[in-house]
Amino acid sequence: MPLPFPAEVTSFFSNQADDVTQTTLAVSQSIFEARTTNLNVVKDKLGKVLQNSETTKPDSNYRRLTRFFALEDQEKESITKALLCATFYILGLKAKKPKYLTLDGTSWELGKDKKIHILTLAVVIQGVAIPICWEDLDKKGTSNLAEREALFKKAFEWYDLKGMTLLADREYIGEEWFKYPINNGLDFVIRLKKNVYKTQIDACCQSKSKEFPQQALRYIGLERKACSPMQASCGVSKRVVILGQEYTFVVFKNPKKDADEPLLYFISTLRNKKQIVNEYPIRWAIECCFKHLKSNGFNLEELNLKAKEKIKLMMAILTFLYAMCIHEGLLAYQQVKKSDWKKYADGKISLTVSIFRKGLAIVEGKFYNIQTFVEFLVTLFHRKIMPTWVHVQ
Repeated sequence: MPLPFPAEVTSFFSNQADDVTQTTLAVSQSIFEARTTNLNVVKDKLGKVLQNSETTKPDSNYRRLTRFFALEDQEKESITKALLCATFYILGLKAKKPKYLTLDGTSWELGKDKKIHILTLAVVIQGVAIPICWEDLDKKGTSNLAEREALFKKAFEWYDLKGMTLLADREYIGEEWFKYPINNGLDFVIRLKKNVYKTQIDACCQSKSKEFPQQALRYIGLERKACSPMQASCGVSKRVVILGQEYTFVVFKNPKKDADEPLLYFISTLRNKKQIVNEYPIRWAIECCFKHLKSNGFNLEELNLKAKEKIKLMMAILTFLYAMCIHEGLLAYQQVKKSDWKKYADGKISLTVSIFRKGLAIVEGKFYNIQTFVEFLVTLFHRKIMPTWVHVQ
């Protein structure tokens, strides 16, 4: 029989039956306890969560898990929306609209015949990437224009993203693709491979201006100029035209010593080269997110689900759990002490324990069964507000 849930919880799952809500939360807690997405392992935690270990066999709990992930696709999407609403309510203490979006994918092989590629769009909140929309492309390799547009179409339905800046790596390029974020009210900063759009860049050699003093230089001249000590902090830039659209092209000397690629190349809708160079590294937050969802946290790659919609539901559960840990980690680091930092040999400084791992350790001691898990959620929801840019309900 389903537990009587408080209004703070049921408000997010108003479209689900009570038994589905209970199963959603029990599955989420069991995955947290098991630290894996492998249902054969998760089933052994479900009995403890539901306090039925003495009366229910592990095989029965496994069937309960598989039935949950076998719900109708429409029901799975409804649960995903509910979990996303809860995610951003938890993180909504400071409800300001994030400034940055980042796009990337994580891929691996599941057995010999299944390739998983989760194309993920995330927002960056206080330096942490939070997934907001994702799609399993069912392949390895680069996403195409249609796949990216489909992902963003859903994201624009669920969130107000206009005015944000998209940060992406070298695989997310293409003349037609560049137009898509522009036409939907987004700026972007995207890294390029060496010599990409060299012909178009060489063709734009107008007279220099105060804003673009290197405008008359060709591609090779920009590279030489970027290597000079005077340009080390922000690189060199010029305005270029690609398919009738103006962009800023930036060449920047790689600050990493002995880097395989001595120069970095960017294309952007922004005009200020220093802003472009400074904002691109924020993209790294999504790589950290993938690491935490995989080897450093919930072992996403141990997934034993093959259907795309099942994989997407699992991603929603992990995002929900990830947000709980991030919330607790951010609270713990409200006042960072000197001992919380460590300095590497190359001069880089970072937290001794990441925000996620700090929060994970804190969350571990907050609950031991479904009832205490619900009580913990109520404390997370207390006095929070839903960010106005989130409307996935």
